[in-house]
Amino acid sequence: MRVMLRAAKIALESLETAKAAIEGLGGTIVYQRQDSLTGGGVIAHLVVEGERAAIVGMLELTEVGPVATMAIGNMAYRVAAPGDEVGILLVFAEVAPEVPTRVYPETLGRIEGSVATGLSWVAVDADDQIVGYALAYGHDSTIYLDYLGVSKTARNQHISRVLVSKLKESGMPIETNVRPDNKSSKAERFACFGFVEIPNHFDGKKLRWEPEGR
Repeated sequence: MRVMLRAAKIALESLETAKAAIEGLGGTIVYQRQDSLTGGGVIAHLVVEGERAAIVGMLELTEVGPVATMAIGNMAYRVAAPGDEVGILLVFAEVAPEVPTRVYPETLGRIEGSVATGLSWVAVDADDQIVGYALAYGHDSTIYLDYLGVSKTARNQHISRVLVSKLKESGMPIETNVRPDNKSSKAERFACFGFVEIPNHFDGKKLRWEPEGR
């Protein structure tokens, strides 16, 4: 199996750490390119060959500081744009029972509103089909993550983690809510993404991520 890992901004020292970890997990770096950035750091592109289990382990490198923007090569991430709403809705309908919620008459309009904010992100596969989304809006210098979902056929590729990392790149705090009857261990996963629980006035959990230095 061969994939491309990309770190959008990484210090040279962290890149060497990442490469050593990849090789320690049994991966072979068959191609590398790095472009220097003004102000320090590089954009690094690594093509890695290895067994599927090892590749999945490599994606855990998202925990290594600036490597948080690493993504699997056959998956692309971009800001949600007009025209994405139906693709998002199809994934939303698939994963809704896990929230739990369902598609309501107003759901498409709510997705359209989230896309219009310019803060929402989607993950698309090699066929340019939407397989994941982070629907968000901004208020009082905070991003509110309304919905985070990944198609069942595209899971175990750390898509949720990368989508959240894209929101983090704004440098703004992020808040999200988790219903008490959630069926996908969402609160635990957000804890792994660096979110902490904060006081709230509803029967669920409110979680917040703060950028370093705030």
